[in-house]
Amino acid sequence: MKKASEYSQLKKKYHKSLDELEAYLKQQGYAAGTIEQFKNYTAYFFNWKEQSSLEVITYNNLLVYIDYCSLQNDSTRLINRKLAAIRKYYEYLQHKGAAIKNPASGLFLKGTKKGIPNNLLDKEELQQLYANYQVYDLRTARNKVILSLIINQAVTTGELDRLEPIHIKLNSGKIEIPGSRHSKGRTLKLKASQIIELQQYINKTRPAILKTIKEETIRPARKVKELNLAELERKLFISLNGSLNIKNSLLHFTTSLKRLNESVRDLRQLRQSVIAEWLKTEDVRKVQYKAGHKHVSTTERYQVNNLEDLQEALNNHHPLQ
Repeated sequence: MKKASEYSQLKKKYHKSLDELEAYLKQQGYAAGTIEQFKNYTAYFFNWKEQSSLEVITYNNLLVYIDYCSLQNDSTRLINRKLAAIRKYYEYLQHKGAAIKNPASGLFLKGTKKGIPNNLLDKEELQQLYANYQVYDLRTARNKVILSLIINQAVTTGELDRLEPIHIKLNSGKIEIPGSRHSKGRTLKLKASQIIELQQYINKTRPAILKTIKEETIRPARKVKELNLAELERKLFISLNGSLNIKNSLLHFTTSLKRLNESVRDLRQLRQSVIAEWLKTEDVRKVQYKAGHKHVSTTERYQVNNLEDLQEALNNHHPLQ
């Protein structure tokens, strides 16, 4: 059974407990994609717990669970994500008033290293990617605006999902990017061409997308079960199928960018490329602010003289043995 379909079935099985957890996570301010990830991993844990005939979970039980996950060929990073979901579930139970200990508190696997940004695109390649991306319908018009914000303001995919029209200040030519648990908020200048582009998107493209969703004039491959128009109208970027999460839209968008430049890996790589370009001409503290990094050490990972130095550093951290 594939993991995606397995998670889907398990979420249906434990939907009552997961719905209550979801409400708690929303109150905590988690993004829709993060909440779905927590629900997936929590449902997976519930199933293991049931199969193991365990009522009360202890630290030692979780060590057995870690071994079980390892046997499923889960990576260290994935296991740590699953443990984080368990931690959050027990935090939720404690929030409800349950007098229990959190068995996953302080439990994580060592061995994950922050990767050094590599295989980055240079400024010319980024600009060429934008120039070559053709607009021919509502979807591509939306995607072109998204690409512009990535290669000019290094906006993350999470930030794209959280942006609202009120964050675009056309009169002052600025964008207010809201912060999160992982990034700092910041206010950045828009280029003159972006102001025109965003004005067109906000006044024409976005309303047209909302209209197609309401009137169902476009039949998407995947259709959401229940539309939440109030939430959709709050968002700056909207999936044409009416989903509150634009993750799938961004995945399809990335595929189209790969056709234009085979060096493109994902949207995160484009953001990393922009940050590396900034550091060639700007102070590290200024770049830290523009990138929304909470720690300057994160920004300094991009501070290399050229890609050859970057590759040498990569090899030193990950020797081929």
